[in-house]
Amino acid sequence: MKKAVCMLLVAVMMLSLCACGSKEEETIRIGVVGPLTGEGAIFGECLTKCVQLLGEQQNEAGGVLGKKLEIMIYDNRDDGVETTNVARKAILNDKCVALIGTDSSTSTLALVEVGTANEVPVITHMATNSKVTTTEDGKVRPWAFRACMSDPQTGAVLGEYAVKECGYENIAIVYELGSDFSIGVVGEFRKAVENAGGTVVACEAYNTGDVDYRSVLTKVMNAGEFDALYIAAGYYKQIGLIAKQARELGMDVPFVSTEGCLSKDLFTIAGDAMEGTVFMQPVDIYSDKITGYVNDFIEKWGYDPTVNTAGDTYLAYDAFKLLIGAIEKAGSADPKAIRDALENTTSIEGLTCTISFDPATHLVYRDVPIMRITNQDYEMIDLYTPELPGA
Repeated sequence: MKKAVCMLLVAVMMLSLCACGSKEEETIRIGVVGPLTGEGAIFGECLTKCVQLLGEQQNEAGGVLGKKLEIMIYDNRDDGVETTNVARKAILNDKCVALIGTDSSTSTLALVEVGTANEVPVITHMATNSKVTTTEDGKVRPWAFRACMSDPQTGAVLGEYAVKECGYENIAIVYELGSDFSIGVVGEFRKAVENAGGTVVACEAYNTGDVDYRSVLTKVMNAGEFDALYIAAGYYKQIGLIAKQARELGMDVPFVSTEGCLSKDLFTIAGDAMEGTVFMQPVDIYSDKITGYVNDFIEKWGYDPTVNTAGDTYLAYDAFKLLIGAIEKAGSADPKAIRDALENTTSIEGLTCTISFDPATHLVYRDVPIMRITNQDYEMIDLYTPELPGA
């Protein structure tokens, strides 16, 4: 009798284990890592809500490889140590096959380290620092990818455009000393300006956390005559304050700046000071596909993500589509197979353009809209298409 009871218990346990195993096999888990608390919460919330929405839509359309997606959300508080902790949980405990995130390059590097150690691919939507996908000695990080262009790419594109297309021969620069993003774009912008035949008249830095930029701007104005000022700040608040204070000091040259301009709250800070500013951004904001996506987001979450986090939400969309495309191409949810498919991605349809990777560098190649601010609104004045090496 005891033997029969023991055998029955063993059978029940085996059935339970099989049931748990089958549930895992029926789903594909994707981890999304971003700040949901702290100052960066607005950006992490935008990322996670975008991927949750797209995950639901993907499941309604039949899932991926006949399986449902499970979107696992992790708050990294935009902290490197916490990023490491949640990444390990996502991979080791929750068995996520790939990770999307995070917003800052510093925390994304921590995410990539964990992904690399455990051979799980990581794709960031917004981390632009070149170190995210390549090491200090220039070697590609095999498990790291991005939906956005790198700082060197964006700096080079805008520097060349400012001289060749806008006709700005002499350019001054202000940048943030404590920002990897700002330093990264400035270096390549400067090279591109000089390679195109232009001159950098002045290059002055301000400190992270500054809100009064008048002393830095005064140094720039005393350096000599220039045709334009490049504001190499990553956030609209900094850009707006710098532009406003520059106008108050009497600076009347046009501005060139970053995708941080893409926020209507910029005009609350700077008003007409931004008039005529040229910048580049990730996507064509006037595409019909954007309208459909934003409407879906508003219906699901009750607010418009493009007001303050436009670039984040657009690129989160692209990061998700790149990952799903790789899983489908691989025909497998095995992390190694996903990584290989990502590396060899060509012409995946993103939100507004086709996207390809250079397998040798993991740099992403996508159409780059050039924008100009007119009457406190945005107009697309050009579309730059970088050439993929070997194409």
